Amino acid sequence: MKAVRLKEVDKDYRNHLQAFLNFKVQAKRKVGKNKEKPVYSTFKKFFDYEKTINDIASKKKESKFAGIGALLGKGKSHGGEL
Repeated sequence: MKAVRLKEVDKDYRNHLQAFLNFKVQAKRKVGKNKEKPVYSTFKKFFDYEKTINDIASKKKESKFAGIGALLGKGKSHGGEL
């Protein structure tokens, strides 16, 4: 039963996300005294599918220890030992 409840929570999350995106895509901005214009005039301006796919495809898989070097380097920059 726990799995069923968790699945329902996932569905609720998806529904709320969809409602939020519906609200966001209908956003308008003022362009004069009494005029409004949509913030996103095309779907591609709202969500660029091709760019998102290309970003994911071009990323190299990072090691799970990739951030440790920066963290250790940051500790040294304060002049103290770790």
